[in-house]
Amino acid sequence: MKKLNKSVIALLIVMTILSFANFLNIKVNEEALKLAGISVIVGIIAYFTTRKTNEVITSGLDIKKCCSSFKDVKVILLSITPALLQILCFITAKRFLPEYIEHLGNRTNFIDSSEIIKTILMLAIAALGEEIAWRAFFQKQTTKIIKFIPSLIITSVLFSLGHFNFNNPLIVIYDFIFIFIDSIFYGLVFKKTDNAWCSWISHFIANVVGIFMI
Repeated sequence: MKKLNKSVIALLIVMTILSFANFLNIKVNEEALKLAGISVIVGIIAYFTTRKTNEVITSGLDIKKCCSSFKDVKVILLSITPALLQILCFITAKRFLPEYIEHLGNRTNFIDSSEIIKTILMLAIAALGEEIAWRAFFQKQTTKIIKFIPSLIITSVLFSLGHFNFNNPLIVIYDFIFIFIDSIFYGLVFKKTDNAWCSWISHFIANVVGIFMI
């Protein structure tokens, strides 16, 4: 295990705290502010300002190696699993928990079916930001001080909490479980490739499948 410098530790703590920000339920014009999203901004800034702590400057975000990583069948299988889980999530919810669809619509209120290209572009940007913040920075840095499995679980719990939206507890738990499992797979893709571009592809595909399911 390695020793992290104080600035990295401080940034990890800030991201952790911000992940709970949606629980404050601060509203403007009856619209809840998604304050937990600030954790992603902090994580992106943290990644680019602390890259010198990595063994290689491009470690965690190397677009040149992205295509070659997908020559590995395991990476492909890990990457497409979240998209398949999205389908399972919606089919199950439609049958047993239809209120979940409305909940998801409220959580992703930036989706505009009349401007699908714009929506997909926003999803791509948001997913890339989350992968840089939570995988390339948070997961990568925490695995320097704790073992991979605890790091993966902690990262996924905080990532899931960052998507929290108030609703019926059963719906919130259902949403949390699927986000958490998806995050586990994004983390596994990142672990396998050490590349947030690869986990971003997995994340983006899952988001696009989710959009069409909605």
